[in-house]
Amino acid sequence: MNFGVAGLGNHAMNRVMPVFREAGHSISAVYSRNIDKARKEGIKYNARPFDDLQAFFENGEFEAVYIASPNFLHYDQAKLALQKGKHVLLEKQMTLKTEEAEQLVKLAGEKSLKLAVGFHMRFHPAIREVRRILQSGELGEVSYITGMWASLSARSYDNPDNKWWREDDKVGGGAVMGTGVHVMDTINYILGKYPDRLSSFRNPSGKVIESTEHVTLQYGPTIVDIVASREMKSPMNNLTIYGTEGTIVATGVFSTSVESSLLRDGRRVKDFRGANVYREEIKAFADLVQGKESHIATAKDGAEIVRLVNLAFEADRDCSVFKL
Repeated sequence: MNFGVAGLGNHAMNRVMPVFREAGHSISAVYSRNIDKARKEGIKYNARPFDDLQAFFENGEFEAVYIASPNFLHYDQAKLALQKGKHVLLEKQMTLKTEEAEQLVKLAGEKSLKLAVGFHMRFHPAIREVRRILQSGELGEVSYITGMWASLSARSYDNPDNKWWREDDKVGGGAVMGTGVHVMDTINYILGKYPDRLSSFRNPSGKVIESTEHVTLQYGPTIVDIVASREMKSPMNNLTIYGTEGTIVATGVFSTSVESSLLRDGRRVKDFRGANVYREEIKAFADLVQGKESHIATAKDGAEIVRLVNLAFEADRDCSVFKL
């Protein structure tokens, strides 16, 4: 399958674009507002460079587009891609507004096109094993889950390409947008459903761009605590699940790389090292387009995370608990 790539940030260039060939696909066109950057990246993939978005979609000669632009551009670019008849793999967060995410879900359905969101944790082998264990019923009734993805942020805003990360209306959130959304989608994925209730606290309270956020979700009998932060020097970034028949911990699982161990009732039972989650994500998107079984986050899954992020902001601001 031929892909176009819209948005040439570090994540796209360093993690995702290099695995397209490994996944059996090609990049035939790249778009950036900076034509010099587009030309430089285009040479690596024998891809045609564009700095005009309309021309990119009309003349790029690709079937699907990977959109890795800043958050505030996702809605307009994904909408245009679908209108131009392209399948879309959209980086997280899908959109900033819940209604915009819902509109993209509807448009993709009307056009009979595939729209998916890049939540790479679904392809971490430890997460896949956790999901298998939960679905097998081995842990009995799951009463409590905790998941954390935190760091001590060293992001530099001196680079003009990064300045949108500190603008409320462009990024839509801080720690929750950087890493918390991945934990939220991972919980939805391993449980195979969406939550029933939500509450949230953030610091600074009431601010769009927060440094630490804690979200509590309830899925029937299961209570889940999620923490995302940019103010922790040595976080464990574990996923821990407590059930009536045992406890499992996936150590250091929330990451962009695979270096994790699975503990069962305190005993290490399996190690996971070196898998490339982004290569598997591209393969899964191609499977979706081809009508095969796929574990990729669908447009509906992506829209649910947008909804949860926005409700979490409201819950903190208004000291509310939402029944979903």
